[in-house]
Amino acid sequence: MKNALNQNRIWYWDILRILAMVFLVVRHSATATFEFVEMLSVDWWVSNVYGSLSAWMIPVFMMISGASFLSPERNVTPKKIFQKNISRMLCAFGFWTLFYALYNTFSGLDLQDDFMTMILQGHFHLWFIPMIIGMYMLTPLLRPVAKNKNALVAITIVTGFTGVIIPTLQDLGLFFDTSLLPGVNHFGFFSAYVCFFFMGYLFHEFSCSKEARVLVYVLGIIATVIIFYGTYLLTVKDAYHNEDMQADNNLFTAVQGVAIFVWFKEWFKHKKMKESTEKLVLDISGLTFGVYMVHVVLLALLDKYGFSPVAYPAIYMIPMLILFVLPTSFFISLAIKKIPFIGKYVI
Repeated sequence: MKNALNQNRIWYWDILRILAMVFLVVRHSATATFEFVEMLSVDWWVSNVYGSLSAWMIPVFMMISGASFLSPERNVTPKKIFQKNISRMLCAFGFWTLFYALYNTFSGLDLQDDFMTMILQGHFHLWFIPMIIGMYMLTPLLRPVAKNKNALVAITIVTGFTGVIIPTLQDLGLFFDTSLLPGVNHFGFFSAYVCFFFMGYLFHEFSCSKEARVLVYVLGIIATVIIFYGTYLLTVKDAYHNEDMQADNNLFTAVQGVAIFVWFKEWFKHKKMKESTEKLVLDISGLTFGVYMVHVVLLALLDKYGFSPVAYPAIYMIPMLILFVLPTSFFISLAIKKIPFIGKYVI
């Protein structure tokens, strides 16, 4: 007999979480050396394809979190959030910040920052942890808003305008320079994640008509094409590798994310999986956080020894990196998770 907890589990969240982590590895494999590839070369275009196809994963991560944490069926209290979520994130952040600072120090890199600066700032990909901790801290204030549909829609629109639409217009040169107003960029950046948080709950709780869903899917495809071609146009315009169109808070990235989130919700809404499949999905989903933590060091080591799209043609090097880094990251995460006491706090 199936576990009662698994019977009530929202499986498309787990499947989306796995897919988003796969595409995070895809993105980093393709774009970590993007700025060192000759602009508009074949390698650049190949990297642009991968980057454009994987731009959606952070909005989707946030939508999954929002759908989960804002659900009225879930008993979420400040004490539980701190004990179960924030404390774990703080432990993981401290451990991996130290790990990457030590790696950078002893790997022979030409460092611009000293050891303490690296500890305080964290590695480049760990920015997500302080951000999600901030969202967890806001969750008790956001949950009452989610109970009122009008307020939910209104705040989603406002945060979407300030955090997604305005930054996109700025990237396209169609809005004023916010550097004239100190702090505005930081507010907009954070409000984008509040928007995605609410959007996840909104699209999870409320169903769209078939016509609306088809429109969302078509817009998602169009948004992907715009991201791809827009990256080219901005790079030509600015004469440097401009990846603004692939940013987490770009409007077209958000549309991509919504289309994928809605499609998976609808596709898996009435799907039944075998118990063995459910267990596999659950096990893999439980390792995604570890993959996020460890995949970057694998890419760094490969790059150090010459395995990168800079050294070899991207058309076959990027797939090779993905095929090596992705399963290796999962196996390392599984090994770390099995370490007594430590594993459950850092993976």
